[in-house]
Amino acid sequence: MLARTAERVYWLGRFLERTENTARLILVRHHAILDLPKEVQPGWDLLLQVLGAEAGFAALPGAANEKNIISYVFGERENPSSIISSLTSARENMRTTREIMPSETWERINSLYLSVARRSQKDLPRGMRHTVLNNIIQSCQQITGMLAGTMNQDAAYQFIRLGRNLERADMSTRIIDAASAGLMGKLEEISPYRNVLWISVLQSLSAYQMYRLNVQRNVSPEDVLGFLFQSRIFPRAVAHCLAEIEHSMKLLPDHRPALAVAEKVEKRLASTDCSALVDSALHDFIDDLQLQLVDVHSAIVDNWFSPGE
Repeated sequence: MLARTAERVYWLGRFLERTENTARLILVRHHAILDLPKEVQPGWDLLLQVLGAEAGFAALPGAANEKNIISYVFGERENPSSIISSLTSARENMRTTREIMPSETWERINSLYLSVARRSQKDLPRGMRHTVLNNIIQSCQQITGMLAGTMNQDAAYQFIRLGRNLERADMSTRIIDAASAGLMGKLEEISPYRNVLWISVLQSLSAYQMYRLNVQRNVSPEDVLGFLFQSRIFPRAVAHCLAEIEHSMKLLPDHRPALAVAEKVEKRLASTDCSALVDSALHDFIDDLQLQLVDVHSAIVDNWFSPGE
C-alpha cells in the first residue's frame, strides 16, 4: 500500500470523526443554554478556545457573540476547525481514494457535504440547531457504519480506524473540557447545577445510558471522569480508543515503534486518579493528555507515512 494512500485514508477517518465531534461540541454549549441560568453559563468564546480557533476568529470582523461564533465554527471555510472545513477535507480524501472505498460511502459523504454546504451560508438559530447538528452526527455515524460493514478489513481500513480512534480520543477530551469549564465558577453559584452539567457531558457523548448500566449509582464527577477517560468497554472513552488504536497497529507491518508510544499513553491514563481531577487540575490533565495524543499521531506519521525522513 502506498504511503500517500495510507495517509489519505488515515485523514479521512480523522476528518469524518472531527466533523461529528465538532457538532457535539456545539451541542454541549447549546445544552448549557437550556440547562443553566444565564449568570453561570460560560461564554461562547470557550468554544473557540477548545478548538484552538481564537486567533482565526479575532482576525475577522464582528463581535464574539453567539451568532458569529456559531457561524465561524459551523460554516466558515477559512476556519480549519469548522464543520464545513472538516467535511470538505474528509470528502476530498475519500474522492482521491475512491478505488478502494465502497461506492455507497462516497455517495453518502457527498450528500452530507452538499447539505452542510447549503446550510453553512445561513445562520444556525437556536430553534433548529439541535436538529441540524444531530443530523450531521447521525450521518457521520452512518458513514462509519457503512465502512465497517462493507469495506475489506485490510490495511486501508486499519488506517481509517487509526485516524478515527485517535481523533475520537482527542475530541472526547475537548468535549469534557468544554463542558467542565462551566463548573469552574464560584462554588455557591455552581453547586446546584453540578449534576445537571455532568449529565450533559454524558449525553453529549451519547454515554448517559451506558454510564448508568456500568456505574449503577448517582452521577458524580469522579465516576463520570473515570468512565469517560478509563472505561475499556465504552467506545467513546479515551482508554477504549487507545486500545482500538493498538489493535489496529498490531495488524499493520513494522508496528513496534508506534505501538510503544500508544502503550505508554494508555499506561499513564490507567494510573490516573480521576478523583483528584478537580477544577484547574482537570484542565491541566486534559492539556497534557492531548499532547500525549499528538505524540501518538507523530509516531504514526514517522512510522508509516514518512519513514526515514
